[in-house]
Amino acid sequence: MRTKRLACRTCGTMQDFRLLNDAEKAAVRKDKGIPFVHDYWRCTASGCLWYHRWYKKSDGGTLPEEFRKPKPETATG
Repeated sequence: MRTKRLACRTCGTMQDFRLLNDAEKAAVRKDKGIPFVHDYWRCTASGCLWYHRWYKKSDGGTLPEEFRKPKPETATG
């Protein structure tokens, strides 16, 4: 999987981003009302839903809650 290190607006730090998968692309098309979303990247940090174009960070948004990756469970003693 190809990733890029980009600044995430919601995490507040540099994070790895990956291209949107097909389900995420469909959600962005519906949200933005645009047909072409091949150049949108998603933050891979656990719990983050932010996406944007790698060259235009102001053209981003938040994916629906169904796409949230759960944060890893911590083992309790």
